[in-house]
Amino acid sequence: MNVEFKNVGFSYPDTAEGTLKDISFCIKNGEFVLLVGESGCGKTTITRIINGLIPGFYGGKLTGDVLIDGKKVSDYKSYELSNVVGSVFQNPRTQFFNVDTDSEIAFGLENAGKSSEEINATLDKVTEELNIQELRNRDIFKLSGGEKQKIAFASAYASNPEIFLLDEPSANLDTVGIEGLKECLEKIKNNGTTVIIAEHRLFYLANLVDRVLYLKDGVIEREISGDEFRSMSRATLNAMNLRSNAYISLNETESYQIVDILEKGLCIRNLSVEYKKRRVFESINMDFMPGQIYCIIGNNGAGKSTLLRSICGLLSATAGDIYIDGLRMKRKDLQKKAFMVMQDVNYQLFADSVINECILGTEKSSSIWVEKILDEMGLLEYKERHPNTLSGGQKQRLAIAVSLMMDKDILLFDEPTSGLDYKNMHLCADFLNMLAQKDKVIIVVTHDEEFMECCCDRIYKLN
Repeated sequence: MNVEFKNVGFSYPDTAEGTLKDISFCIKNGEFVLLVGESGCGKTTITRIINGLIPGFYGGKLTGDVLIDGKKVSDYKSYELSNVVGSVFQNPRTQFFNVDTDSEIAFGLENAGKSSEEINATLDKVTEELNIQELRNRDIFKLSGGEKQKIAFASAYASNPEIFLLDEPSANLDTVGIEGLKECLEKIKNNGTTVIIAEHRLFYLANLVDRVLYLKDGVIEREISGDEFRSMSRATLNAMNLRSNAYISLNETESYQIVDILEKGLCIRNLSVEYKKRRVFESINMDFMPGQIYCIIGNNGAGKSTLLRSICGLLSATAGDIYIDGLRMKRKDLQKKAFMVMQDVNYQLFADSVINECILGTEKSSSIWVEKILDEMGLLEYKERHPNTLSGGQKQRLAIAVSLMMDKDILLFDEPTSGLDYKNMHLCADFLNMLAQKDKVIIVVTHDEEFMECCCDRIYKLN
């Protein structure tokens, strides 16, 4: 099915982020189109217009015409549009309707009135083709971020839509997961499905794209053919605030002998954790020294986020000890010493404005200090905005700003560059380097190789 925009403009209430300004383009049936550009340039807005979330769910002023197969999107009934367009959002939690994985994958099929025999057959087919056997019959709330992303993709895939929309689908995926996603997208492309994907991490898409639409400040500044995109140098892409189109390989830290407890820094000794009656990991031994940035990698579901929650006292260890500056820590001690920026920052944003979020629960609350931090994170102009009106990348940067305001000794970051463009990824790396220079212990869980190349001193892999 063709997708056509004719002089389309859109603006959200009270914000210039995501604005579109009189854009026109046509995506042909079976074409694989990549939407790129810095955060807030309008990529997600385009996907929301195609799947009817604008103006059906998100308010704002929409002008121009959007057609799918020659018919205006506004003339489609919601169930008709959902049969044609399958969507995978940047935050999969926002599109779940069930508490178990099988029901979520089958949700669209049930709404379409498919028979139980057909639903079960499709479930088995999707499971095999996407290689998600280990995610069947699971509690969605017990999945990692990357595992949730896989279920969201499987749910859209099961409905076999004619147009596939994806917004940052690799944001929470490990290297193995991204390779699996690439194989699925290749299969969809070969089936003749129209694919439209908004993405910052570009390396896995280079051999798939037919065309790239480069957006800047709400307009399509440049159209790039697939062949031209594949030939573009890293320096050229970076100058456009785009990430590399080739995979960056890094070496993890070699095994080393754990001996004495550090007099300065964080030590983990024989740490084991169970979460909701499931053994996540056992007998972990790691050392983290102030002034260095440590990255923890590993497959989705390996226990990386659980490890961070244990270090900051949100979870009790089943066995083992954690030491800070040579002293054994109790759970309450860890809560006082450590601060964690969560993978889904919506869980930790509470105030009614960006500036109030920064001073909530902190002692350093002078306006000069707060505005200095916000300026460093590129958020000063949004200081009076409600945190929930920020983009995903801006929310991440706000949570990072809050971590500095808290002035804790140990700072933990769970996927801090998820959804960040090239410029803001570097801004995050520079910020962490600045924290390291203040002799903070910095621990980052990440799948982002480009980010690790910018700032990581040591890499640990959690199996």
